[in-house]
Amino acid sequence: MPPSTLNALLMTVDHTSSLSLVLSGRQCVAMTTVDRPVPLGVSQVGTGLCEEYGSTHGDDIIEEVGPADDVSSDLSTLVLPFPELAPVVFFCLKQTTCPRSWCIRMVATWFERVSIMVILLNCVTLGMYQPCENIDCTSDRCKILQAFDAFIYIFFALEMVVKMVALGIFGRRCYLGDTWNRLDFFIVMAGMVEYSLDLQNINLSAIRTVRVLRPLKAINRVPSMRILVNLLLDTLPMLGNVLLLCFFVFFIFGIIGVQLWAGLLRNRCYPEENFTLSSGITLPAPYYQPEEDDERPFICSLVQDNGIMSCRDVPSLGLSPEPLVNGSASGIGLCVNWNQYYTHCRTGHTNPHKGAINFDNIGYAWIVIFQVITLEGWVEIMYYVMDAHSFYNFIYFIFLIIIGSFFMINLCLVVIATQFSETKQREHQLMQEQRAQCLSSSTLASLAEPGNCYEELFQLVCHVLRKARRRSAALYYTLRGRPLPTGGGRGSCLNIHHIIGILHAHSHYAVYHISCSSCPAVSPCPYHTKLDPSSQSPENTTPLSIHPSPEDCPECAAALSLTDGSGAVGDSASGEVEDEALEETDREENQLEERKGDGGGSGKRGRACFSHCKELWDEMRRKLWSIVESKYFNRGIMIAILINTISMGIEHHNQPEELTNVLEISNIVFTSMFTLEMILKLTAFGFFEYLRNPYNIFDGIIVIISVCEIIGQSDGGLSVLRTFRLLRVIKLVRFMPALRRQLVVLMKTMDNVATFCMLLMLFIFIFSILGMHIFGCKFSIKTEAGDTVPDRKNFDSLLWAIVTVFQILTQEDWNMVLYNGMASTSPVAALYFVALMTFGNYVLFNLLVAILVEGFQAEVRRTLPFPYIFVIHSLRCDSGELSVILLSLQCPGQSSAYHHWVRPKPQATWCRCSSWNSLGRSARGLGAGVGLGGGSGGSLRVHGPHSHPTEQKSLLSPPPLHLPPPMLSRHLCPRQTLVHSPSIFRFRLMCQSIIAHKLFDYVVLGFIFSNCITVALERPKILQGSLERLFLTISNYIFTAIFVGEMTLKVVSMGLYLGEQAYLRSSWNVLDGFLVFVSLIDIVVSMAGGAKILGVLRVLRLLRTLRPLRVISRAPGLKLVVETLITSLKPIGNIVLICCAFFIIFGILGVQLFKGKFFYCLGPDVKNITNKSDCLLANYKWVHHKYNFDNLGQALMSLFVLASKDGWVNIMYHGLDAVAVDQQPITNNNPWMLLYFISFLLIVSFFVLNMFVGVVVENFHKCRQHQEVEEAKRREEKRLRRMEKKRRKAQKLPYYASYSNIRLMIHTFCTSHYLDLSVTFIICVNVVTMSLEHYSQPHSLEITLKYCNYFFTGTFVLEAVLKLIAFGFRRFFKDRWNQLDLAIVLLSVMGITLEEIEISAALPINPTIIRIMRVLRIARVLKLLKMATGMRALLDTVVQALPQVGNLGLLFMLLFFIYAALGVELFGELVCNEDYPCEGMSRHATFENFGMAFLTLFQVSTGDNWNGIMKDTLRECPAGEYTCNPSLQFISPMYFVSFVLTAQFVLINVVVAVLMKHLDDSNKEAQEEAEMDAEIELELAQGALCCMGGFGGAGGGRDQGITHCHGGGASASNTKSVSLQAVEVSILRWEGGKGRTGGDMEGKKAKGIVSLSDTHTHTG
Repeated sequence: MPPSTLNALLMTVDHTSSLSLVLSGRQCVAMTTVDRPVPLGVSQVGTGLCEEYGSTHGDDIIEEVGPADDVSSDLSTLVLPFPELAPVVFFCLKQTTCPRSWCIRMVATWFERVSIMVILLNCVTLGMYQPCENIDCTSDRCKILQAFDAFIYIFFALEMVVKMVALGIFGRRCYLGDTWNRLDFFIVMAGMVEYSLDLQNINLSAIRTVRVLRPLKAINRVPSMRILVNLLLDTLPMLGNVLLLCFFVFFIFGIIGVQLWAGLLRNRCYPEENFTLSSGITLPAPYYQPEEDDERPFICSLVQDNGIMSCRDVPSLGLSPEPLVNGSASGIGLCVNWNQYYTHCRTGHTNPHKGAINFDNIGYAWIVIFQVITLEGWVEIMYYVMDAHSFYNFIYFIFLIIIGSFFMINLCLVVIATQFSETKQREHQLMQEQRAQCLSSSTLASLAEPGNCYEELFQLVCHVLRKARRRSAALYYTLRGRPLPTGGGRGSCLNIHHIIGILHAHSHYAVYHISCSSCPAVSPCPYHTKLDPSSQSPENTTPLSIHPSPEDCPECAAALSLTDGSGAVGDSASGEVEDEALEETDREENQLEERKGDGGGSGKRGRACFSHCKELWDEMRRKLWSIVESKYFNRGIMIAILINTISMGIEHHNQPEELTNVLEISNIVFTSMFTLEMILKLTAFGFFEYLRNPYNIFDGIIVIISVCEIIGQSDGGLSVLRTFRLLRVIKLVRFMPALRRQLVVLMKTMDNVATFCMLLMLFIFIFSILGMHIFGCKFSIKTEAGDTVPDRKNFDSLLWAIVTVFQILTQEDWNMVLYNGMASTSPVAALYFVALMTFGNYVLFNLLVAILVEGFQAEVRRTLPFPYIFVIHSLRCDSGELSVILLSLQCPGQSSAYHHWVRPKPQATWCRCSSWNSLGRSARGLGAGVGLGGGSGGSLRVHGPHSHPTEQKSLLSPPPLHLPPPMLSRHLCPRQTLVHSPSIFRFRLMCQSIIAHKLFDYVVLGFIFSNCITVALERPKILQGSLERLFLTISNYIFTAIFVGEMTLKVVSMGLYLGEQAYLRSSWNVLDGFLVFVSLIDIVVSMAGGAKILGVLRVLRLLRTLRPLRVISRAPGLKLVVETLITSLKPIGNIVLICCAFFIIFGILGVQLFKGKFFYCLGPDVKNITNKSDCLLANYKWVHHKYNFDNLGQALMSLFVLASKDGWVNIMYHGLDAVAVDQQPITNNNPWMLLYFISFLLIVSFFVLNMFVGVVVENFHKCRQHQEVEEAKRREEKRLRRMEKKRRKAQKLPYYASYSNIRLMIHTFCTSHYLDLSVTFIICVNVVTMSLEHYSQPHSLEITLKYCNYFFTGTFVLEAVLKLIAFGFRRFFKDRWNQLDLAIVLLSVMGITLEEIEISAALPINPTIIRIMRVLRIARVLKLLKMATGMRALLDTVVQALPQVGNLGLLFMLLFFIYAALGVELFGELVCNEDYPCEGMSRHATFENFGMAFLTLFQVSTGDNWNGIMKDTLRECPAGEYTCNPSLQFISPMYFVSFVLTAQFVLINVVVAVLMKHLDDSNKEAQEEAEMDAEIELELAQGALCCMGGFGGAGGGRDQGITHCHGGGASASNTKSVSLQAVEVSILRWEGGKGRTGGDMEGKKAKGIVSLSDTHTHTG
């Protein structure tokens, strides 16, 4: 505040002796902030000081000042210049004393901006660090950086001191009262430690790395980022529970792993114990190594284990030509198969992957488990364990993945998403309230949601320009000395625009934010004279006048297009009707104004001529306007864009010269077409109207760039601009309303996503610099030639550090970086990677998904645009025709453009008016209420409270036709009867009774399952005449016969096609029939002699694998899931279309960048080879990579692999190395190509593909809605039952009333909270001792652990015995937890006895049994769940979701089953050998038989190296081989891509949807539980009052009474407050529940409030 104002204020205070200046905090703040040019810089504290301390009243200030000095003596303390700051700091500095006032002024003005600049400078200096050079810091560059560093540190320290002086140090409003300031303080302190250690020449690199946190200071300075981070902090309590659950899983699986496999991965094949060769030759290696670097070792199984590999399996090919005899070469040319000597399997010293992968102790086990949960490289670990221990270990890994990856990680996402939408709504409400306070005096219209940023800016510019024009006109008239023309005044502004503005003020769905300020000087519409009586409603008398033809009345046209909420209801062919119609009116008004202005002068001939020309020009523009707006014009443009896209996609490698020329010409043609379109639109709309629509700007920019490119091409440059042509593809979106909606959602979430991207960049930057400090210059690999070069995934410079961190975030090959990091520094380095993955992947990226999901849900909430509801609400609808409802906004003589607003349908004759809440709900259920979304004219169905259950069901299905009575009725339509003879009739009745029998479906299901088994037994390698083949053939005939029989039965009883219930009327029956038909053809063809038509047979075989699909229609739960998925196909289709647009754009771009460049030379030594001719001269092969960009098809496949984030790093490296066509690639030849790959990943993988989650979740909720009602009823019944139970329980005498004193004592001890706590503590200690076991542990530790186990077991036994005594036998076993306790006790005792028996060698006992008993001890961990309630709630959520997830699991099984059977048919004969080396397939991952195919598909569905497996199936057939299938080149990508899409993108997301739903439900239930307890307490209290004899006594007496009746339980006042809340809650819930079933919600709410106040008076 400037000093002058301050002095003036002080003077006024002196004059007015009264203390009337104790204002409320808000006024004070307002006062200080108005006069100050910049809001307090300090206001970054929390959410900004002004709001935080705004509510504190002046009285607080007096109280705070009071003790320090006498108020009356120093009046100036009352008028604090900054009331939100502490009045006195450091015991002596007031706000006006010298150093402090300066500091406050500094902090309040420019300080923050300087601070931000310094933080940015610090980021630059941090990024300039070069780990490879700055080891001892001798270069000038390093010294300059050090100087900068010192300067920055001094600045931060000074900043801290200044803020401390300004704000004070400790206390709520002071410096350390805020979290962000504490972070700053920590950074400064760490710097101090670092500099003081430097002086002592101690170099602690750990302290240096704290510098990395400095960029975090930026978060506090960017408000939107701060909100996001605060939001993440909001989710921490819930995420803490997820984390606890993670620890749980980690401990359980870790301990199992250590118990089972400690030291097993060290097994190697050694020669026999005292093995020597004759003539003293030594073996080349101490044990068998398949490769030199021992990265992927050969792990064998010990004698006592039954692993897959033994030393007999060592391949016998390792021929070494020259063995050395003690250095002298004797026996040259001798070929020795060294591998035959490695026959003895024993435990060695090294673990795989540089010692990173093992189960030797709990720490390493956790690293392995974390890696398995991230789904990267887990298969390899599983194969190692299977080789060493047993094939069945895959069960452990599959369980770990299902629990860890599919559930826990998704729980993380679900928690963040639910919390995000809650926080978002809360923030939104706050904003609304604040806005309402600010705008209380202004118009209603300002309450409407503001439009998007572009609209607001555009309106602002228009407003400024109009103002300027008015001003200049006024100036012109005053200069000419004329009076201002009348008629253009502001008074007439309340036209239909204003009404629409008010309409929108009530909705939260403003298409346009119209307030009177931007409304031009409008003359009233000449046609607005007649008033339509129907619009005069009793509740809301807003005059809406209607004219027969809206074309004549531009305002009507504007209004009509405006009321169209989503843009899909208006003219769907062109999304811009709304905009242009409004603009048209604007323009006409301006023209009217001009005419009036001109008309005032003298009527000269020149002016007449001018006006005539103007009329002609306007006429022409109107004609053009109608042309440009017509649907034919738009369709023409759309077709042109499609053809243009195709012409761009045709380009490929080695294309003929003619094609190139044709494409060039077509490009010029299309560019001229689009230029013409732009010119026409500009002429028709005028400059401003054209710019009003952002789409037009987009078009315009593309046109200008294309023109520049064509001009530039003649000079031979500017090829970069060609890529901009691709953006034309996006223009297609304008013509698809459904797509436009998805894009609108995308755009709406854009602001949040931009903030998220900033946060992500900051995060990546910090971790990159941290990585440079820890791993810089430490990753190196040896090449074949023996040189040491840095690994490609390294931290040697900022660029590569950022790329590596990004790669780790995409989870691709991050385990390789982890192994390198652990080997080059220490195993503790794993913490860096775990932190990076946890924060980056499981928190940040889930935040992105949450933002998108919230966007979709918010969109759903706004589905019904307001104007409809507004009108429906204002009419009491009696007549049936729905058109009446919308009459008030519909011109009778409507043009066809508005015709599909509402088409009254005959079914809509039972309209029932209800509150618009339920209307909104039903419309949402329909998905397309009144032509929403698709613009189709469906009937609007409103569910009243009494609507029939069938009507409720029809929300998802189309309205039911009036069916005859039940399906198997005896009243047969005469039409269906084939011949009216009694025998046939009887036969049909018999068939019907068979079908109607309840066992029929089960029998059929049984046959289907057994058929599935035979399908699973099929494999290509069965010999033709063998018994197995015979069995399969015969069983195929039998099953075909059975299914033909079933089909015949159904067709006979229902009729084939005629009639409502006919066989082919159900789509599931059509599927059945098709499968039967295929089986018949299959049998016929194979009998006719299958050898000639192998191709047909193979196709039929493949179709046979679809048989399991029949299961779906017979399992109701499964059917529901499938139907959900089918209904969500349309929106998922939209997302797929958006994906396709991006894929095509990036694909065409990729073809232009990389076509023909992905070739390389394959040979032993390619160092000196530079191009194709050198390669062929040296007799090497010139081959291309499997994933390349030679044409659009190949490019799309490579992009799909990129998008699935599996194997994208290799494709990126190929792109970076590419030089030119027919040139040998050079490492990192063009690093700029990183932009292409990383932008694709960010846009498509992270952003667009995550919309899948949003869509699936939203659809799942829609589908669930019609079940909600029944569920609510069921929940209510359950609640009542439980209440009754609790009531009875509360009224009965407690069961322990008759206990003796000792037993009562034990009972009190067992039910006390302290017992639970102590047991929990003991279990925690026990878990720690269990996890201390490790490989080759010392004997002393073993003895200690043994005695610990005895102690713990004893404790648990004691606890169980005490509880048995306290509760009695029956009551003890009623409780699930007690059952668990007893089981644990028995297991522990058994384990101890078995161990003792084994030690004393009394009986021979298999050591595996003992091992299993030790593993089962882990069950003790489960007891912890009893205490961790938050975690239990999460687990409850998972358990409740299990039935639905079970259905999903079934669907998964079906999918896997079908694809596995298909895979065996297609790829069963692929082999891996020297000629065909495999990248993904191995001896473990094959399609040889059904079981292996199933496991391989599980690997594919987790996305681990699926692209390698796909590469192996894309084999090119050699010339003479007939078994090889040439069509695999095309089938294989389809097979894998479809499988990955369904498994990874759709089904996993349904899991997320289910979990989200149930998390919501369990939250509700927990609330209800609490309410129920409160209600019962209230009843007990009232009962106590009654037993005290009436309500008459004084308050105190009543309280005593309650206490007495409670037996000294809760304190009475507490009970009272709880029960009062309970009454309120229950009344509200009761009212809400009634309201929920339909009927007038508002009325109910009002009643609820009334009854609340009544309760208050009664209880009071």
